[in-house]
Amino acid sequence: MSNHRGLVALAALLGLWGCGGDDRPALLADDGEGRAVDGCEQFSYRTCDIRKQSCQEELFGLMACLRGEDVASAGPPPVSVMNEEQALARVMEGEDSASSELAAADFRAEVRGLELLGLLEPGLLGASEDVLDITISTMAAYYKPSSKEVVIIDRGESLSDLSSNGTLAHELVHALQDRRHDLGSFGADPSLSSDQSLAMTAVVEGEATLYELLMTAAYRGLSLAQVNYGAAFESMVGFGDELTMTLGSPILSAGSVFPYTYGARFMGEHWLSGRASELDLMYSEPPASSLEVMLGEATAAEAAAAGKMEAFDVLPAPLDHHGFVVDDVAGAWVTFSRLLELSGSLQSAQRLRTVAERWRGDRFWLYRSQDDAPQTFAAIWWTSWADADAAEQASELLAGFVPPGAVIDVEAVGARTRLVVTERPEELADWIERADEALPE
Repeated sequence: MSNHRGLVALAALLGLWGCGGDDRPALLADDGEGRAVDGCEQFSYRTCDIRKQSCQEELFGLMACLRGEDVASAGPPPVSVMNEEQALARVMEGEDSASSELAAADFRAEVRGLELLGLLEPGLLGASEDVLDITISTMAAYYKPSSKEVVIIDRGESLSDLSSNGTLAHELVHALQDRRHDLGSFGADPSLSSDQSLAMTAVVEGEATLYELLMTAAYRGLSLAQVNYGAAFESMVGFGDELTMTLGSPILSAGSVFPYTYGARFMGEHWLSGRASELDLMYSEPPASSLEVMLGEATAAEAAAAGKMEAFDVLPAPLDHHGFVVDDVAGAWVTFSRLLELSGSLQSAQRLRTVAERWRGDRFWLYRSQDDAPQTFAAIWWTSWADADAAEQASELLAGFVPPGAVIDVEAVGARTRLVVTERPEELADWIERADEALPE
């Protein structure tokens, strides 16, 4: 069965690497006078107006120095400051319309299927263009590999403060990554699942967030040797948990939360063990899933060895007069986000993170009717866990969700969780049977 990504991949298809705005974690709390980083003493360590070329050159040189780059013959990429409307238009310049990736009918079917699974807020998306609108609305800036440029989105706030300088520094790291690793192709394979794509995005955004942290520490007068990295990384993770509850729609919001929090911790821990050379390895051997990012590479390998990973690669056959729309892998992070949202309490984050760390694979399939009756939709979602206890805890929370206009069945089946939902109540038992038939012996 061929997997293809749909609406959640539209931003990735456009090849944007962006930095969030006010919803980013505070990287460090203490202000102070700038302090030079050993080996990079030639920089001023003072904030500047990022609209000025001299400021752009200063920040680019500093970020290159922090990464151990030789930039004697290469200056910063072009940097433009635009309002949100202009920034959106610039995204589309020279690009095929992302909406062509999805026929309108397929898009509506996928949206409704994700709503039925509780992975997307009802009514949030009406057309494929809404995905890009929402993406741009949450960005403070982006780097576009196809044109090798940085776009700063001006919303009337200061562009001379530390936050603005950090934003530009973050995007300039993307320019440096692109020159070394070709961001236009990294993670761009449309056959990747949403979970695989999220894990690879965590590499790119996690590294950029790490170097933004280092730059921020130096500008605030801290020696990099004095930074409590463990506390900083855990603060980011906690902020990610809090933010995912606020945003909802976990399969859509994952890209604006997970890479900058869990991804920053993941890349930061690798940086601590080997500096820039260790981070380069993540581009040749990227994490295979969000679980690996959540656990760390070594721990994830131990978890995979302890509990078999399950791919669910058999398509549950659609009922008569129904057609298959799309399949995808939600992954450990999106699953955790959904369970946390259903719990309704941030206090349960640690417990549910422990449950999510026992995730061992999942897949969901979305369907639509093709008969003469009003079109309806159905979905099947299988998840595999390391043990029956995790499956039971997940199923108890998932069973508390009943999408309007549909019926749902959630059951723990050994170390698996099965969720089936349909807008035709009389067909629920038949969909459950199709879901069970697709499982291996």
